Amino acid sequence: MQSNIRFQTNGTDITATTTDTFGLTTEDFFVMPDRSLNYTDENNNRIFLNIPAQQVYRDSVTQQFTFTGLFFSNTAAYTNN
Repeated sequence: MQSNIRFQTNGTDITATTTDTFGLTTEDFFVMPDRSLNYTDENNNRIFLNIPAQQVYRDSVTQQFTFTGLFFSNTAAYTNN
């Protein structure tokens, strides 16, 4: 499964919103474990997108999920167990 995600920044805060909402689940919420995803930035630098554990809810109007508290780092913040 591959989901499209749109990132938004506000200062140092990063928020991600899914654009393929039913590829994740057809339920109205799910529990997202913490994850560090290997990412290559626009300059071909290997960095990590870190997503803290959270319960994610589907917006009733847009049908999208929004993940909060995301951050980038040079090393993985989570072990992905």
